[in-house]
Amino acid sequence: MYSDILSNLIITKVYSVTTLHSEKDTKIKRNNRSCWAVVIKYEGETIYTSNKKTYLSDMHNLVILPKGCSYEWHCTHSGHYSIIEFKSELVCNDIFSFTVNNSEKILKIFKELEYKRTLSNPMYEMESIRDTYSIVLMLTKSMHKKYLPIAKKSKITPALEYIANNYNQNIKNDVLANLCNLSTVYFRKLFTEIMGDSPISYVHELRIKKAKEMLKSDYGSITDIAESLGYLNIYDFSRTFKKYTGVSPSKY
Repeated sequence: MYSDILSNLIITKVYSVTTLHSEKDTKIKRNNRSCWAVVIKYEGETIYTSNKKTYLSDMHNLVILPKGCSYEWHCTHSGHYSIIEFKSELVCNDIFSFTVNNSEKILKIFKELEYKRTLSNPMYEMESIRDTYSIVLMLTKSMHKKYLPIAKKSKITPALEYIANNYNQNIKNDVLANLCNLSTVYFRKLFTEIMGDSPISYVHELRIKKAKEMLKSDYGSITDIAESLGYLNIYDFSRTFKKYTGVSPSKY
């Protein structure tokens, strides 16, 4: 799923934000792209082909072109498109495609960013990175909603909110199920279907995510981190951390 890859995307520089026009039947081939790009074709239509797959690019279908991918694009209907090219060390061979309902809002961010960079306003470099992240996040969320029916997810929302506020406590399935007014058996099944993990595994993954952030900071000792995250002792924490990451906390 796109979000699994894009969640690890670290943008270090925005090279350019430009608006271009492509004529009908223009064809260009690109091998091993040297940087990332996000494209909105707000007039006309372009078809990208990569790894024997085709991707539509128009006002409501945006594409992200990762560093390392090879493709050919064919303009089937003339028109303008805006493109942000940016630096990230992450490499991927596949094009990412997103069907969105809020393309006007996304296009506005493109245009405002291009305007700010043209004027070279103070802090425009940082704003460029922030706004590019904003677009990528909006696209990722649009894809996430496609796979998560709102009606289903709303049933476990009380549990998700409780976990977010109490992940360092001893959380039980029965408590979470009661919050959602569901039987424990059905709750566990529904939660796993929607989130891709059992409730307790989800809690541990959230704790480990927090632990990674703490280990990179000057938060304190590993023992302090273990206690802050609700583990019984450093050994319990280290065992769980290695289970989910493959390395010990001290090695991480």
